[in-house]
Amino acid sequence: MEVKIKNVIDEYIVNVNKMCNILLQGINLQENLNLNTKYQFFEYRNKTRKTEFYMNDIKFKLHGRGCFVFCKEMFLNWDFGYRSRWCGIDPYKVGMTLKENKSPFIEYYDGEILKQACVQAVIEGEMISKGNLYHYSILDNETFIPDFPDEYDILLIENFGKKWLIKRNKEIDKFLRKSNRVHNEVHNNLNAYTLRFFLENKEVYSIPYDDVCYPESAIKIMSDNIIWNLKKCES
Repeated sequence: MEVKIKNVIDEYIVNVNKMCNILLQGINLQENLNLNTKYQFFEYRNKTRKTEFYMNDIKFKLHGRGCFVFCKEMFLNWDFGYRSRWCGIDPYKVGMTLKENKSPFIEYYDGEILKQACVQAVIEGEMISKGNLYHYSILDNETFIPDFPDEYDILLIENFGKKWLIKRNKEIDKFLRKSNRVHNEVHNNLNAYTLRFFLENKEVYSIPYDDVCYPESAIKIMSDNIIWNLKKCES
């Protein structure tokens, strides 16, 4: 992908993530809640049916599968991304955002050049396409090989004070086999789960887990099966 286009998309993602963080912090402060993740925000939104929020002179207006932000600093229009990603790249919404902010990159205002760049990035393996939105791929040079233990008898999953103990089973072993590469950024995700492996009551390995930094085949096992079933049993 052309450096200039990548810089435009990167800045867009940073701004969306920044505004989503402001939104969560504002809701928590105003309503004495403890929302930390996109999933928790979506659960809150589905319960309250609120579509407009005001935080520090910033107006958030939810639409369809995304949100508008209106403030003195900037205008933003985006769609929520795949899984826990706050931001999905719709080239036309990126173009609209650039135009409303009077960006000097006039050539991107209609979104067509950005669209072509994203399509080509998918072909070249730099991006993936999910639900007509684009997201960056995980490249091998941005990953590490986890040192999962050969021997363990218990997996402890932790997340925001919650803990689940699971005996070793074929599903967990399959998840480990599929998790052959993990993105380096997983260590910077403050909302990640922690996977702790024990053998005879002694911890032998731990690693953060999220549904962005692992291979999709591994995520389908851990997020869609194991963690989903654990949470279902709680409700």
